[in-house]
Amino acid sequence: ATALNPAAPTFPNTIEALEPAGDLLGRVQSVFGVMTSNMTNPEYQALQREWGPRLAAAYDEIYLDPALFARIRAVYEARESSGLNAQQQRLVTRIYESFVRRGANLDPAQKQQLSAYNQELARLFAAFSEKVLADEQTYLTVTEAELAGVPDDVKATAAAAARERNLPAGQFAIVNTRSAVDPVLTFAENEGLRERVWRAFVNRGDNGGANDTNETIRQIVRLRADRARLLGYPSHAHWRMQDTMAMTPDRAQALMMRVWPAAVARVREEVAEQEAVARRLGEDPKIDPWDYRYYMEKVRQ
Repeated sequence: ATALNPAAPTFPNTIEALEPAGDLLGRVQSVFGVMTSNMTNPEYQALQREWGPRLAAAYDEIYLDPALFARIRAVYEARESSGLNAQQQRLVTRIYESFVRRGANLDPAQKQQLSAYNQELARLFAAFSEKVLADEQTYLTVTEAELAGVPDDVKATAAAAARERNLPAGQFAIVNTRSAVDPVLTFAENEGLRERVWRAFVNRGDNGGANDTNETIRQIVRLRADRARLLGYPSHAHWRMQDTMAMTPDRAQALMMRVWPAAVARVREEVAEQEAVARRLGEDPKIDPWDYRYYMEKVRQ
């Protein structure tokens, strides 16, 4: 309706008109995103595979619509001479720049290629999520003795997970999700168990099996690079960072490297505190990655 408005483009009939457009879809997508990111059943995964690319194509139709962009550009070019206040000018600029970043200035053939990239990326993101979630449904089978030190409520959750998976009585299941893994890493006295749980969790999607994500990642990285070049950027990082406070990958990297030494120093302080506690307890003071949360809790206590 905004794109086909026969009246001359103005802030009210173009920019303000776009503000409520798609509100219902946005609300639905918020729920859709939460559910498809957390549910691993085949029905949700099928929805994600089907609707991810379709939604990407739908948004491309909006951002790549020449009639709509022509109206936005007209308001943008007149923003300083049409009586707009600072907030209105800022909104016009933000919308105009977002359309440009999404490919509104490309020719028809380039727009078609861009939309193909976006739909394929949506498909790959769905595949990536599906594989990671599948690995998160794997579990480690443990005994009650191995769970020494773990709080009763955590044990009860592991026992319920074992029953759901029809494991023999007396066995517990540590599901490969953060909510199940972190309490074990924090409280389990059995270092061997902590190591098994930690390795299983950090290697999600990187085990070489049906749920391995490495090839999916390679395809995503390649398509992102191709899309960035099509949009006139040296890399995906340049495209992604342009609309951020840092604005460039180099500035973002410089910020991270300024923070990095302080972060490393703080971790070393924490590890030193943990080593001291381990020595007092008569335990091996070497803090491996799977020991970090366990001894941090000891320090906290």
